[in-house]
Amino acid sequence: MRMERKENERVFRLPSDAHNFDNDLYDRAKESVARKSLLPLLKDELRLKIQTRRLSQGLDELKVDFEHKPQTPLTEKEREKQCYRKRCNRSSARKCRLKKKQFNYLVKQELVDLRTKNVQLKDKVFQLETEKEFYISKLFNTPEIVNIFTEYYGATLNSICELKTEDVL
Repeated sequence: MRMERKENERVFRLPSDAHNFDNDLYDRAKESVARKSLLPLLKDELRLKIQTRRLSQGLDELKVDFEHKPQTPLTEKEREKQCYRKRCNRSSARKCRLKKKQFNYLVKQELVDLRTKNVQLKDKVFQLETEKEFYISKLFNTPEIVNIFTEYYGATLNSICELKTEDVL
């Protein structure tokens, strides 16, 4: 059964005469196909370019080993340095976490304070609006003041109060 491939999927294949190439190049080509990446071939090409330049300048051939070397045991001084770094890192991490907790606590506290203040201000606005309505109703119920306003402004007290309310808002 034939496998369907995705449209954007790349297929890496070796050329038909790949077995005639240099063994190292053939190995890099197989590695490229296996990894689905051109990186092994590019690394090999770069290595050969550097070698060619060194040889043309009369320098010795450069031997590069990309294999992982076994890790040697740490000396006493290196272990102490590593322990010191770990202690410092743990201490810094602890300080950072405490600082973050403190910052979060302060932000939450500020949020609570602002919400409380907002409620108080809303209550104050309600109280002032109620007080304003009370005084306006007193004005409407006093005939002398209504006459004074009508004479002075040339309009009724209702229209004057509406204008003043719109200016405040």
